[in-house]
Amino acid sequence: MLSFFVLLVYGVLTQGWFMLEMAGLFIIMGVVVGLIAGLTLNDICEAFNDGFREVLVGAIIGIARAVSVVMEDGQIMDTIVHTLGTIVGEIPGTFSVIGMFIVQMLFSFLIPSGSGQALVTMPILAPLSDLIGVTRQTTVLAYQFGDGLGNILFPTSGYFMAALALAGVSWRKWVRFYVPLFLIWFGLSAIFLITAHFIQWNG
Repeated sequence: MLSFFVLLVYGVLTQGWFMLEMAGLFIIMGVVVGLIAGLTLNDICEAFNDGFREVLVGAIIGIARAVSVVMEDGQIMDTIVHTLGTIVGEIPGTFSVIGMFIVQMLFSFLIPSGSGQALVTMPILAPLSDLIGVTRQTTVLAYQFGDGLGNILFPTSGYFMAALALAGVSWRKWVRFYVPLFLIWFGLSAIFLITAHFIQWNG
């Protein structure tokens, strides 16, 4: 086992290995470990199937990523961001911070990737915050709160759904547990954002 991990580190650091190569190495590792454990090839294949079955729900939900791909390739993502940014800009400063927070959270449904979401929304919201008197640090805080709360609620996040599948928890059961906590965090986030706006936080 140790030799496989040494090979993995060597490949990633010196040979430029990424997902494809690492996945291949893990498959080989699983087969070798299974043979050492005394399993037949049929047993190993069945074990692989059982493992895939547990995370398959998360993989299927990951297809929802196609929504953002279609929006990006159709060149309508920027239009949506600009429209939402304009709406936020019409709201008084105190409430515009909450508007930014909600916009960022809604975009977590379309773009589960935090870095991808920042790439799409920040070029619009950052200059907009200058115009409406909101500091850029507060705008970044609204992005962080929105992205953080949304990514463990919306079923378009592949990693999140895969984690639920591995834990054996259905999304509906998670939502029933999470919504009360979500409302508390939403309220606290709103308070922090309004406070940051009032003190013109610019750390």
